[in-house]
Amino acid sequence: MLIGTRVLYPEEVEYWNADLLQVSIFRGMNGGLEFMRKCARACKNSGISYVIHPVKYSLLKKDIFEDLMEMAGLADLALILHDEKSPDGGRLEGESGDVFRKSLEKLSAVTHVSLENSADTADINWFWNNFADSITLDIGHVESSGLNSVEFVNALDEATINKIRFVHIHRNNGLRGGITDHWPLTPDCREISALRELIKIKPDVSVILEINEVEEINESLDILRTLRQGLVSIKAS
Repeated sequence: MLIGTRVLYPEEVEYWNADLLQVSIFRGMNGGLEFMRKCARACKNSGISYVIHPVKYSLLKKDIFEDLMEMAGLADLALILHDEKSPDGGRLEGESGDVFRKSLEKLSAVTHVSLENSADTADINWFWNNFADSITLDIGHVESSGLNSVEFVNALDEATINKIRFVHIHRNNGLRGGITDHWPLTPDCREISALRELIKIKPDVSVILEINEVEEINESLDILRTLRQGLVSIKAS
């Protein structure tokens, strides 16, 4: 189990004591593309493994696909993309499904692409079965969608578990800033319990912390390290 956290700005790259980093880029953020480029360069210069994670970038929109191709070219371990729905709000089938699949194939020819549950976690197994060769399981999004993350993990089938390469973790803890998740972790939160269950059956995942309170990142990273050490101790005994 590798442990990492996300960064938005190049000066953050050497700040966190992490096994890997996630360079997150939010569409519409002023200077976002340039920050992404600088973060990728800083990670390479520092010898830190990283993934790139674009947010609010759709594979269905041709006008931004060139930006996604650039991110794929700069990615190290992977490009992590959100699941998507069709323009009418349904499953990605028919023409929209074909567009998504063709775009995904182009990106996958450049880098490893991992697909995360975000748009519709309740239907994510259908999406993963139809589109994903690699999965990023976002435990925080499971909780914010109204599902029990421990039950969700325990219900995963073997084929899905085998595809999981990355995990996003953050706590669902009530509305603020328009969302209910991305809160700091606590040692006894259900998200940690779900991660513990996953690591028992899939110990080689990379876990990426995604919380909004920067001043609490170290404490949440320590919770993840304690979890890892506890599982290592159990295995050793």
